[in-house]
Amino acid sequence: MRLTALHAQIAAVAARRPQAPVSAQTISVAEALLRNAQVFLGRGEVLLMAAPDHGGLLTQLGQTLAGLDAWEAANAEWRGALNAFVWKVEGDAPLPVQRLRPKLSAAPAPHADPDYAAYKARMLDLRDKLAKRMEQFRNR
Repeated sequence: MRLTALHAQIAAVAARRPQAPVSAQTISVAEALLRNAQVFLGRGEVLLMAAPDHGGLLTQLGQTLAGLDAWEAANAEWRGALNAFVWKVEGDAPLPVQRLRPKLSAAPAPHADPDYAAYKARMLDLRDKLAKRMEQFRNR
């Protein structure tokens, strides 16, 4: 999220002035984000210097985002039962890719009453009695 936000911020300036220098604070943030992404991109602990101008930094951030998207595609899969992308990890419970804000399909809840048809009939009967009582109250 932070890398995407920085990319959007730099893109806005780079569109108008690609040769404009980047502030020291922004370079510091960019280098930290680029360094954190290296783990996923398979480049190890390479010290990556951020480009000093907006155009160059935009290129670096864009390439890093593309690499992270490729890594995610290789390490996530679609689970139709959950209606979501999940990480390919060992374990019992699948881990949804939170970045994609999944709308998970909930498993049907077990019913408290083992005889659900009887339970449903009782609820419909109560509903009818309540509707009749409300009608009587309205007609007073």
